[in-house]
Amino acid sequence: MATSFWLSRDEVIRARQRLQGRLQETPLLRLSSMDDAEKVGGEILARLESLQATGSFKARAALYALDELEGQLDKRGVWTASAGNMGKALAWAARQRKIPCSVVIPNDAPNVKRKSIAQYGARLVEVPFEEYQQVQARGEHPAMQGKLVHPFADRAVITAHAVLGWEIIEAHPDLEAIFLPYGGGGLCVGVAQAVRLFQPRVKVIACEAETATPLTVSLKAGKPIETSFTPSFISGMGAPFVFPQMWEIVQQLAPETVVVSLAEVRHAIRWLFHACHLVVEGAGAVSLAAAWKNHQRFHKAVCVISGGNIDSQLLCEMLEDD
Repeated sequence: MATSFWLSRDEVIRARQRLQGRLQETPLLRLSSMDDAEKVGGEILARLESLQATGSFKARAALYALDELEGQLDKRGVWTASAGNMGKALAWAARQRKIPCSVVIPNDAPNVKRKSIAQYGARLVEVPFEEYQQVQARGEHPAMQGKLVHPFADRAVITAHAVLGWEIIEAHPDLEAIFLPYGGGGLCVGVAQAVRLFQPRVKVIACEAETATPLTVSLKAGKPIETSFTPSFISGMGAPFVFPQMWEIVQQLAPETVVVSLAEVRHAIRWLFHACHLVVEGAGAVSLAAAWKNHQRFHKAVCVISGGNIDSQLLCEMLEDD
């Protein structure tokens, strides 16, 4: 597995050209025009990747990763280790190419993600959460064959995320900050490099939930530190450690974090549903919760709403909390 993911300007330009016209054009919604404008304060926009094909920002990455594997794929197909969104996106992209796809998935993955992956024809291999994290760290599993598309520590995946970052800063030249959920780190690493290459004055702020704050702890310590992790309704992000492939770039390009509580994430999910008629999963709402906490710091900021794949029962429970 590669250990360095510094990208060149040409790589990002090439990826954007290859992806042109193949994905949904997800909107930037001006949240400050909604009823909660007093709380929002400065202008906050939401990039609605929850409306992307497969319901998350991972669709762009899966398409481009398979592009980059052109000529290397055979009847064994591709595989990944995913709590849901990358698994769903890769299964979708593999189905377009008519190649097999397998997904190592943790046993606590949401049913909606599990069912969606299977509906795209992928094979699921369920493992305990701790084993799932080790599969991500090692990049191998005895039941897997074919080419690995790592959910975040993959050059093509990170390059695709840089395309997203470039689209955001190009749409708003006066943008001051981008808030991103931090899970494995691929999204932050990709978007931060787009900022480095195309608009260095924009701040990239990594957002963590209180149940998993390894990046916050590590940045304070100046080195990767293992910390506690508590499972919650926020699936698809969170781990007890920062993956080493991400650390070098994140500490340089996204050295600021915001930690939000579960209550703040619940409120963001409910607000997006009632005020904006949007269905957003926990990880997708973390960035909005973080942006709200910092609404006075920036004249204009974007929060990336990374996904909308949430179990209907869980969403109903969130809405009943009002």
